[in-house]
Amino acid sequence: MGDSGFRFLRALLVPALAALAIVGVGSVADAAPGTRCAGATVTTRTASPSPTGWAENLTFDPSGNLWVSRLYGNSVERYDRSGRRTATVPVWAPGALRVGPGGDLYVNSGDQLSFGTERKGVVVKLDPLAAQPNPTVYARGFAMPNGLAFDADGFGYVVDSSLGVVRVAPGGAIDRRWTDTARAAFATSRAVNGFSPNGAVVIGNHLYLTFTASRTGRVVAVPLDDPGSMRVVADLTAPLPGLLDDLTALDPHTIAVTSTLGSLILVDVRTGAHCSIALGRPATAVAVQPADSRALVVASETGDLLDVRLAK
Repeated sequence: MGDSGFRFLRALLVPALAALAIVGVGSVADAAPGTRCAGATVTTRTASPSPTGWAENLTFDPSGNLWVSRLYGNSVERYDRSGRRTATVPVWAPGALRVGPGGDLYVNSGDQLSFGTERKGVVVKLDPLAAQPNPTVYARGFAMPNGLAFDADGFGYVVDSSLGVVRVAPGGAIDRRWTDTARAAFATSRAVNGFSPNGAVVIGNHLYLTFTASRTGRVVAVPLDDPGSMRVVADLTAPLPGLLDDLTALDPHTIAVTSTLGSLILVDVRTGAHCSIALGRPATAVAVQPADSRALVVASETGDLLDVRLAK
């Protein structure tokens, strides 16, 4: 979300987090204390293009181009392998962006705080290889579309920080039954100890989710074929509250999670074991470089893009 919106939300969240830490919400899974990830290095890949260059999200397309959501600039940018910017595409308040059905690039639009019954958010799609891509609306009806993931069958999962997780069928129609079941689970599951769902990634039959704010920096898993069920994957900041953002998969058993408190956290989804990498900037999203799962690119609130090299 945009800087002003995020600062506003953070102002609301801090007192709420304090209350969560005192009274508790849901169950807290036992988690091994987090440690530093040995051997990781962090360097600046691309400096922010402006003081308001907030990089909300990023991903690689099939040709190895890097796409970045510039939320304050109401645009998404394409960078080639040499780091040269080759396109700037107007998209209002862009959030997560992912390659999906047909090889198109899908972008959440409207990733900012909304109030009342506003449903101005959409998902747009564009041809990532076009000289000047032209976005068109793919799905409508969102309040604050933030995270985005696709499964192997082309279903999209829009993490709406106001409405919960919305499943979008291939073609753009909302899967109301799945979405309503997931929403009910968010309201009742003891696995949920925070609010404002944020990032998403699909691995196999599970959707892994973060929360903008939770009592323990919690990551949960939702079975795609049973959205009414939910389990705790890890508590990344316990016993302290956590502020998490987007995440990605490194392999079938490992995810990388960004924290707006300035770290990247690697998590084994089988055991919950995790380690962290200090970034020196509030991190918003992470992507794996093509053909090298140990080379990551991280987006930040400052607008800088960071290269993170993991130890072998």
